[in-house]
Amino acid sequence: MNQPKIAMVILAAGESSRMGGEVKQLLPWKKTTLLGHVIEQGLASNVDKIIIVLGANYHLIRDTISNYDVSVVYNPDWKKGMGTSLAFAIRTITENQQEFDAVLVSLADQPLIDKKHFNSLIYNYIDSDKNICTTKINNNLGVPAVLDKCYFGQLIKLAGDTGARKIISQNMKDVLTVENDKSIDIDDMNTYISLYKN
Repeated sequence: MNQPKIAMVILAAGESSRMGGEVKQLLPWKKTTLLGHVIEQGLASNVDKIIIVLGANYHLIRDTISNYDVSVVYNPDWKKGMGTSLAFAIRTITENQQEFDAVLVSLADQPLIDKKHFNSLIYNYIDSDKNICTTKINNNLGVPAVLDKCYFGQLIKLAGDTGARKIISQNMKDVLTVENDKSIDIDDMNTYISLYKN
């Protein structure tokens, strides 16, 4: 397989309802923010384009990432869940007739994931005959994950809070996994504080 063109989609549209009023995407992480960190890791990886999907606090977050070479899109249905944000990103790609062979789906709240893992997913996708390469965390499969363009039609139909995991689980014969025990989602302030201190 020739070097495929891969778009990275970072889902960052949520309102962080369990973060005590803080905007999770903008919480400090190293020398930047949680969202800034994943953007920087993505830019350092072998993706060809990065698309950030925003929703809640759109203007505030957009202004903090204006210095990065990324595309920012607004999902008007962000309140309906993560699935709508992923579907919106894929729809944006296809409607703009942007030719990508696959997407690398990532989240804004997994700060322990780095460019090495992103590239591992990409390389395994390229080197295998599988069309999905997903992260395995404690026997669970999820994102970050690379999904071939043959799944774009299914991704566009996602709704509610069901994201790429649904498509992964429905197509297990076409799935390759890469283990990573650091794929910890920050869902509350206690988790963030614990990871930040370490």
